[in-house]
Amino acid sequence: LIFMISPAKKITPVFNKQQRRLVWTMAVLTVIAAGLLLVFSWRLSRLNFLPAWSSLSVLPALFQGETMRETAVATLPVFSSTEELSFLSSPDGRNFAYILNNNQSQQLVLNEKAGPIVDSVTFMAFSPDSRSFAYTYKLKDKERAVINGLVGKEYDWIFNPRFFTPDSRYFIYKAREKGKDRLVINSQESRLYDRIYEPFLSPDKATLIFFARDGERLWRGEIPLERSGDQ
Repeated sequence: LIFMISPAKKITPVFNKQQRRLVWTMAVLTVIAAGLLLVFSWRLSRLNFLPAWSSLSVLPALFQGETMRETAVATLPVFSSTEELSFLSSPDGRNFAYILNNNQSQQLVLNEKAGPIVDSVTFMAFSPDSRSFAYTYKLKDKERAVINGLVGKEYDWIFNPRFFTPDSRYFIYKAREKGKDRLVINSQESRLYDRIYEPFLSPDKATLIFFARDGERLWRGEIPLERSGDQ
């Protein structure tokens, strides 16, 4: 028997039009993806992440070898240790005040000196120079202001604004009496108005300015404030 082997024929793949389009599309997308990857890698290499972290090293340490000092300044009543305190410190950090809650009453403590038991303490503040302290309290549906231990006149309601002037000489608040409003500066009163709108200090802090309604008229009032150094 004689076997005859014919030479192998070269097989050339034949693509139809749709297949060729798909091949070209994939090739183009591959080139675009490679280009985008190259650009992204280049831009990423230019980013510098180190300064953001290394800048932390320039922040000062909390301690530079010195010893932290702390001092116990008060012993709280037993029942207050489980409650949140309304606490306030003077601007210079040398004085403090807090409010104790006791059932249906409250008591203000200033530097470990307790004040009278009242229904509620409605406001407290230190003066900017830390030398004066004022608070307001409610007792039997009436309200009073206490400035440096001196109890003021009784009003139906004391409400905002309540503030010390920047030179710490005056404590100013608005009070309601018999359905009308008046301004009180330390212990001095303005006349009564139907309503007093938000008072404010002049730019030079030398005058208290306010607007008020009385009947059908709107009034503008100015109260001069004697400042430190004025004679």
